[in-house]
Amino acid sequence: MLKSDFLNNLNDAQKEAILHLDGPLLIVAGAGSGKTKVLTTRIANIIHKKKAYPNQILAVTFTNKAAKEMQIRVSKILGSNATGLSWLGTFHSICAKLLRKHASAAGLNSNFTIIDTDDQVRLIKNICKAENIDVKQLAPKFILAIIDRWKNKGLYPDEVIINSKDIFEKNILPIYKIYQKKLIDLNSCDFGDLILHTVKIFEKNPDIKDIYSRNFKYILVDEYQDTNFIQSKWLIFWLQRVKIFAVLVMTISQFIVGEELKLKIF
Repeated sequence: MLKSDFLNNLNDAQKEAILHLDGPLLIVAGAGSGKTKVLTTRIANIIHKKKAYPNQILAVTFTNKAAKEMQIRVSKILGSNATGLSWLGTFHSICAKLLRKHASAAGLNSNFTIIDTDDQVRLIKNICKAENIDVKQLAPKFILAIIDRWKNKGLYPDEVIINSKDIFEKNILPIYKIYQKKLIDLNSCDFGDLILHTVKIFEKNPDIKDIYSRNFKYILVDEYQDTNFIQSKWLIFWLQRVKIFAVLVMTISQFIVGEELKLKIF
């Protein structure tokens, strides 16, 4: 049952942002100004106004804690009508869900394992030992930092172009190649692979991308200014086809969607 006073206790700018349901929307706001309240109330209003079903809303944030809080707040407003928000979560949790559905397109099985940092370090140490690389001279965590940087730029090993000014990259790239092959052989992926594999799947398989592009009617992105290159690239797949609501703590000059945005500052 809908909580009848869900628009109460909102200021005029917040209400206007929540009630603006047609076309793109940009919100620039400071910390503690009620961004999460606007985000969750807007989700509730979209569903209440029957603009979209819960599973047609893609709501992305950066932490599991924030995602859980958003789910709780929407549920408090809509009650049982909030069920089905299956695409509310972090970049990584949503990509993990997508990747499990289309794992074979990335050379994986759907029951792949997501390895943690300790497992990554162990794997790099084993590779270095096999390749006679001194981990005292080239630390595993440093190697992983460079690999993660490449993944955040959307690069598989065969796509990396060595930076001639970086004395370490030419030594780390062969390790990256072995590391990535080992992950596939082990039916595993690291945290960076979740988004990278998903982006590559969409690039190479437009039919898969279109399944979701046609489904999502609204995208809500929390703290967009914190996105890196690969996360932004992942979002662009959806922004080309659907409406967007972005909650940003940044200047408007830093956000370009390709069409005029309605700006709200509160």
